[in-house]
Amino acid sequence: MNVPLLHVIATDEVAEARSFVANAGNLMAAGRERIALHLRLRRTDGRNLHRLAVRLGDSAAESGAWCVINDRVDVALTSGAQAVQLGTGSLPVNAVHRLREGRFAIGASVHSAGEALERAAEGADFVVAGSVFSTATHPGRAPAGPALVASCLEAGVPVVGIGGIESGNARQVLKAGACGIAVIRAVWQAENPVQEALRLIELCAQQEGEGVCFA
Repeated sequence: MNVPLLHVIATDEVAEARSFVANAGNLMAAGRERIALHLRLRRTDGRNLHRLAVRLGDSAAESGAWCVINDRVDVALTSGAQAVQLGTGSLPVNAVHRLREGRFAIGASVHSAGEALERAAEGADFVVAGSVFSTATHPGRAPAGPALVASCLEAGVPVVGIGGIESGNARQVLKAGACGIAVIRAVWQAENPVQEALRLIELCAQQEGEGVCFA
């Protein structure tokens, strides 16, 4: 399975901006198959999340990008999303694997090599491992460093690093074996989000030698 190099996560705060849909569309159009836009919206009800997912899913389909729904398997199943991202409180990976019927990829959030092995055995197509560096998103979680990424490679599926990653430290994560990186602030708080996303994609592509990574 081909997994995008750059995973840009939209939180509630990001998605509530009036310019979000336009910015998200521009990101996917620019990054194309190399970018995945994650909707991690915990304050949004199912109806509105579904409406947004369908709208952005159409943009993703046109560009070749991924629209990824975090946690809400029902929305992923009914919106045409390219992937679902499962956290520790989500449905089990193996249960979602039975439901998806090949309609989307399954990502799983992990915090150790053991968890990566378990999620891969359950049917995850890729894992998102963190926190690699300190991040305000999880202030109480000690950073595990790039070694976490390296340790998760044994699972045999693509590993995406997450947690405090930006252009200054992304190469450390990629050199540890990550096939891509996941970010929030590094893109959304940039003066030019599209330009910064393309810069991060280029860093990943230089390490991988191509625009996508493979299992």
